Amino acid sequence: MFRAEADWLRRALDPFPSERLSPLLNLGSGSAVRREAIQPWVEDQVFRPLRQRGVEIVHVDMRELAGVDICADLTHPADVLRLRALRPRALLCCNLLEHVLEPKRLAHHCLDLVGVGGLIFVTVPFSYPYHGDPIDTMYRPSLDQLVHLFSGAHLFDGTILGAGESYRDTIRQRPWILMRHLSRFPVPFLSYQKWKRSMARLYWLVAEYQITCAVFEKR
Repeated sequence: MFRAEADWLRRALDPFPSERLSPLLNLGSGSAVRREAIQPWVEDQVFRPLRQRGVEIVHVDMRELAGVDICADLTHPADVLRLRALRPRALLCCNLLEHVLEPKRLAHHCLDLVGVGGLIFVTVPFSYPYHGDPIDTMYRPSLDQLVHLFSGAHLFDGTILGAGESYRDTIRQRPWILMRHLSRFPVPFLSYQKWKRSMARLYWLVAEYQITCAVFEKR
């Protein structure tokens, strides 16, 4: 999660009273190390302020990791039922839709998890290179496409957010990576798929990363 994305989430969460957010499921949460050490702005901007307001947060991931409260597969109906029993009033679905084969099915399950009036905070890359975790379907929806995906829900707020970062920042930190692109350029036949991804990534040397962000209310 980018710093700008965490900042947007905080501003999106702030207007809602705690009773409309608690309990809150953080879907695809990843580990506590990622949230608190690798990307400390996630803890600082999103989760600490929520806890200070008394919001109960439940971190959910399909992997058993330190800091995951419930291990569940969000594409599995039985696990969705298990999570629904917690009666969540809100959920975060951040940087998750591009990592599932059926984003429409995941969106449907998100809507199933909350009752009428439940809030769903969604972020998904709009302009960003391939990043397997373990897969990336390259699902990069516009705001209109995201609204269509969560059909049946009311759009409270939405935007295409500039991350304020690009591949240039990675190259500045690790300039040797540029040599990897140069070495691959003349040999696409060794692994054409990897070659395409490597060449495509160079686009973000000049283009800013962007994220589609939205807040939905279940009708």
